[in-house]
Amino acid sequence: MKYYSLNFRFFILLTVLFMGCITWAKDKKPKTPEKVETAQPAYIVLEKTPVIIMHDTLFNVYGNIGSFTSKQRAKSIENKIASLVDNYLFDGDSIKFVDTGNYLNLMYDNEILMSVDTIQATQEGKTKIQAAAFYKKQIIDAVELQQHSMSWQQLLLQIAGTIGIIIAEIFIIKYIYYGYRIAKVMIWKQRGKKIKGLFGIIDDHRAMLTTITIAKVVRFLIVLIFLYIGLLAVFKLFPFTKHISDQLLDYVLSPLKSVGKSVSAYMPKLFTILVIVFIFRYMQKFVRSLAEKIANNKITLKGFYPDWAFPTYNIISALMFIFMFILIFPYLPNSDSEIFKGVSVFAGIVVSLGSTSVIGNLVAGLVITYMRPFKIGDRIKLGEYTGDVLEKTALVTRIKTPKNEIITIPNSNIMSAHTVNYSQSAKEHGLILHTTIAVGYDVPWQKVHEMLYEVANRTEHVLKRQKPFILQDQFRDFYVDYQLNVYIKEAKLTAKIYSDLRQHAQDVFAENEIEMASPHYIVSRNVDGTNTTVPPKYVKE
Repeated sequence: MKYYSLNFRFFILLTVLFMGCITWAKDKKPKTPEKVETAQPAYIVLEKTPVIIMHDTLFNVYGNIGSFTSKQRAKSIENKIASLVDNYLFDGDSIKFVDTGNYLNLMYDNEILMSVDTIQATQEGKTKIQAAAFYKKQIIDAVELQQHSMSWQQLLLQIAGTIGIIIAEIFIIKYIYYGYRIAKVMIWKQRGKKIKGLFGIIDDHRAMLTTITIAKVVRFLIVLIFLYIGLLAVFKLFPFTKHISDQLLDYVLSPLKSVGKSVSAYMPKLFTILVIVFIFRYMQKFVRSLAEKIANNKITLKGFYPDWAFPTYNIISALMFIFMFILIFPYLPNSDSEIFKGVSVFAGIVVSLGSTSVIGNLVAGLVITYMRPFKIGDRIKLGEYTGDVLEKTALVTRIKTPKNEIITIPNSNIMSAHTVNYSQSAKEHGLILHTTIAVGYDVPWQKVHEMLYEVANRTEHVLKRQKPFILQDQFRDFYVDYQLNVYIKEAKLTAKIYSDLRQHAQDVFAENEIEMASPHYIVSRNVDGTNTTVPPKYVKE
């Protein structure tokens, strides 16, 4: 079933490509180069526009008739000829001449195909009637030729040829895939035997996968070549697409001839470049494998953090690429030209760009990487923004706020701003959250502390190992500010924990029939000292 599915897909692909190209070729008209009209002192040069049918020029139209330019006239004639082609009852003898005085019109079924005036006939070197007869013959021949090429007999032959080519392509591609599968099995069997690792840099398995990848590329190229040949053959069958076949063939052969000569002369230098690239490529893979092991804590280096592994690898890769380019440069085509001067100018431009914002952000990103003020996923505060770190790049850092807002901050701004890492504080010491509650002087502070401890005890995600503590923050005119401080480990749940603290505070104070209000008093006391806010146990009898 897999073979049939594959064949069916290739059949559909070829059919769609073929029909699309025929439609494009039928409607496509080659662009006519615009005439450059030069003013002459003695006469006026008339604009000439060809009437093109099936990529051949039937005749030319000259000058304007009324408000219609020569281009508009030519386009109208082409469209009317196309409508005649679609009329299978077309009879060339039905084209009549109608003389209106200034113009001699070619009429078919009471429709004007074109008009011939004295200027048009003069440009052809004929009289109006001779020019009209010439245009009539050209139109009849063009219509009959197209109708013949589009006749059902001819179309059947063309379709049969197309089907034969498609079937041949399907069988060829099928056997190409069959050969690839055989080659893949043989490659698997040769793993560790003829296909081995290279100098310990890559193992046998990776070498085998590399060989299979090369086989896939070869398979793709072979299939592409046969599809291309099939398209050339199909396009040759149809009149509308013969020119496409010639163009496609020329697109391949002309460059191949010139490239072949250049490559044959350049092969020694090219081989040297390939060797250099090959060596540096595997050196880069070796460095990457070390970076992966350091990042996964398989290799531990004192003072070198795992999150430094890949940034360091990127820096080393860039330096290796620069060094490789320096080695390759003398072997490039025309390397002995003025390009060296251009390279020195380029180096000067790069140095001068060091003061630009882009380079500034790159340097800041490098510094941030090795300073390690935060990691991906940390809850941080950058200036006025608080959120979770989504991405750190060489130029910018992106954070996601608790309201799901994605904020992009240039690295240079981070270097000049204060950074608060809530996640790191929570993991190492426990992050302290605090909320302030105002209670009047008439409530004993011991009672307030008891209720606030109960609030902390009821709140989820508050650490029990690190006990909460209470600070009597300020004495106000009419009340005291009590500050409840609790420890948490989940910095990302800060908003929820704050909400829970306030919710439980309302519940606990309500259960104890104490209002959470900041009272304001107007002094109105009796002479005997009653109506005071001092708790009763402190009032002397």
